[in-house]
Amino acid sequence: MLQSVYEMARPEASSPAMDGIRFIQCRLPVDQYEWLRYRAFRQRSSMNSIVLRAVGSLQETSDDAATPLALAAGSHALSGAKSAGVKFNVRLPDDTYEWLRAKAFYSRGSINQLMIMAIARLSARAELVS
Repeated sequence: MLQSVYEMARPEASSPAMDGIRFIQCRLPVDQYEWLRYRAFRQRSSMNSIVLRAVGSLQETSDDAATPLALAAGSHALSGAKSAGVKFNVRLPDDTYEWLRAKAFYSRGSINQLMIMAIARLSARAELVS
């Protein structure tokens, strides 16, 4: 009885199209966010797909989640300022989210720091190519 009342009060908490997907909010430095926006515009792709590519590249270079990464203290340009940076919502597959979560734990940092690192590496490689 109690379960059916709970289900009625909560209509379709997860739709079939969103199973296996996590939404996280990260805070990117303004210059990095603008680079991401410009890159998405130029490539005619989504900002989310570029972030997924950056995280995928980070996963390739450091596949084992238990191996810590050296993360920048204060997560790049966001050190000390609570409202610094631009909020950005990222849609991640469950397995990518779990890898980021474990990697952040073993690296003694945050998922946000890993996202910033991944995007910074991607933008550095893009600068070398162009």
